Amino acid sequence: MKFKYLPLALFSLSVGIASAETTPHQQELQNVVVKRVRALSKASDGNLRDTANLGLLGKVHAFQVPITVVNYDEKYLNDSQQRTLVDAIAKKDASTWQFGGESNTLTGLYFRGYQLDARQFSVNGLAGMYGTQGTSSVHIGSAQLIKGASTAVTGMDPEGAVSGAVNMETKKASNKGNRKISTAWFSDSRGQVAADLGQRFGERKEWGVRVNGLMRAGDTPREGYDENNKEFSVNADYRGERLRASVDSIYAKRKTHGGRARIQDIQNAQGRLFDAPSGDVNLAPSWQAQNTRSQTNMATFEYDATDNVQITGGIGYNDARYEGNFASPTASKNGLTYQSGRARLTDQRFKTLSMNLAARGDFDLESVSSSWNVAYDRIIRKRLTYQGARQTTAATINPALDIPTQLAALDSNVGTTWNPNPSIHSKVVVDSLALANTFGVMDNQYRLTLGGRYQMIKQDNYIRQTSVDASRFSPMAMAAWVPNPNLTVYANYMEDLEPGAVSTDITTGDTTMADPRVSRQFEIGVRKNWGDIVTTLNAFQITRPGYWRGSNALNTDYARLAATGSVYAGKEQGKERNRGIELNAYANLMNGTLRPNFGLMYLQSRVHDYPNYADNLVNGVQVANPRIIAKAGVEWDTPYVNGLTLNTSISHFGKSYQDTQKQYAFPSYTLVDVGAKYGLKLKNNQNVTISGAVENVFNKAYWQVQRGQYDRSFAVVGMPRTFWLKADWSF
Repeated sequence: MKFKYLPLALFSLSVGIASAETTPHQQELQNVVVKRVRALSKASDGNLRDTANLGLLGKVHAFQVPITVVNYDEKYLNDSQQRTLVDAIAKKDASTWQFGGESNTLTGLYFRGYQLDARQFSVNGLAGMYGTQGTSSVHIGSAQLIKGASTAVTGMDPEGAVSGAVNMETKKASNKGNRKISTAWFSDSRGQVAADLGQRFGERKEWGVRVNGLMRAGDTPREGYDENNKEFSVNADYRGERLRASVDSIYAKRKTHGGRARIQDIQNAQGRLFDAPSGDVNLAPSWQAQNTRSQTNMATFEYDATDNVQITGGIGYNDARYEGNFASPTASKNGLTYQSGRARLTDQRFKTLSMNLAARGDFDLESVSSSWNVAYDRIIRKRLTYQGARQTTAATINPALDIPTQLAALDSNVGTTWNPNPSIHSKVVVDSLALANTFGVMDNQYRLTLGGRYQMIKQDNYIRQTSVDASRFSPMAMAAWVPNPNLTVYANYMEDLEPGAVSTDITTGDTTMADPRVSRQFEIGVRKNWGDIVTTLNAFQITRPGYWRGSNALNTDYARLAATGSVYAGKEQGKERNRGIELNAYANLMNGTLRPNFGLMYLQSRVHDYPNYADNLVNGVQVANPRIIAKAGVEWDTPYVNGLTLNTSISHFGKSYQDTQKQYAFPSYTLVDVGAKYGLKLKNNQNVTISGAVENVFNKAYWQVQRGQYDRSFAVVGMPRTFWLKADWSF
């Protein structure tokens, strides 16, 4: 498919707000909107929400927006019972896969082949409020995946979000109240307790408080890998006739031993990486330990200034820390062994202040409806990293021999003293002003949104005493054709000015700061509601410039060009380009008792005149990005036992490559999960639900592949067969 010949998009955002309020004709449109609301939630039995918060464009109907949005509800997050948010999302959506998750302290997602760290997630529309290496989900009422170059719509994390965005809406007390106590067990020997309590007060239930807490601790199925996880959240909200306000306080802390069972820099191997060991085998010693902690406090509001004008805003502060000790195991030249890496103490601190203010409204110009939007965002993030003074001695580990014995012989003395000066000390400030207007004609069947975001970025590297700043207007254009409530055809074009990356390579101490760079996305798609089935199909292209790392190694392309004065560390060079097609389907069949879902992504990921980590120019495939990802699942309410639901899911990840020249491949793999849920209604509105699952039923050994900066390829040992059992009591 020749994406490059597709015309640059127009587009719209189905803000069905041109629905307004006065004439009988407008009232008819409003009734249609009500009908649209149930497109996704009905087909997914409530696992997907029908509305999404798109920041600049407000809360819109996900089925009709001219960008790809998937919004997972609290129900899905509760039923799937994943230990981390990224694992829960990656179980369903074919355009995403996780890095880290339960098997690592560092967590995040890949969107359409580009990395999005957990610290780049937003909460209630405020960028960067999820935490540094976030895994918690106890406070999440919904998780929205906004795919593509979404800066113009959602604002931007201080470290960029080229591939898309994840925004979470926090839990709020329901009108009926929330009272649920849960206990759970996970193999090998982890126990979990959780509580969810909420209540609304006032004559019209305008005041609400909801408290959530979770504690989980014990050994995982992987030898030498354990966790101690605590999550707490409090939400207080007010729902008045015109004003809606919310205050959240969220705390999460996770301690692990024996995490980071991964191998990095596989692109340098001159042979195929050894086969993945069994998932219960650890590549890291149990004395390596990491702690993550995150505290977020935030306040947001919506105010209906008039019948046609709404003002929204918020402010939040996140204080996060990642500390402990770890090594960075690397692949040996032959690919058959790996180096254990040199462990040392680390203490990484992140402080993020995020705020926004937006206004939006509607007006009609004879036969043309118009919805205007304006938003201002400001995000400040400070990063500070200290390292231990001592590094352990590295050793070669041979997977063909007994790995635990070899790990036990490693030098474990990381010392107790610290280097007096930080290895990373930086600050990023992002200010942006966004404007957009959506025009609708012919009863709002044709919608065009034009606008963009003027971004101002300033980065300070206090170690090198350097500063980089840039400003640019990033345009967006979106168009949608909505001939009826059950069909949406859309296209969009967006650009992002993202901050240049500040390297966090602890091994080399590299703190290179790249220049800000511009990425571009084009997407076309169609959604169809067939009644009991909803299908979505889209095609996309995302391009992103590369940049020189600035290595001092001799005989590299960088060294040759730097000698002529034509390049410098952080200078833009070449590009990476991801093209893809996504197909998704959700259904609710047999009177709502059978609920299948299916997702497929075909991804073509390439680099052109692109500086690799060794600072040589390469052309070829981008490493570690699978060509094919397919995910399918089904839930069945059995007719034989009232209240019993069986479920299964399958995830397939196609072959990907260790290196840009496709010499060596990571093999494809398929994972199967099965589960069941039994609900029992008791007197006095009490309900008991027993659920459980077996994940990775066939105990498949596999590499969960990842990509770092440039062309660095990583592999994490996938988790083995895992059992869990949970009991929920609501009253």
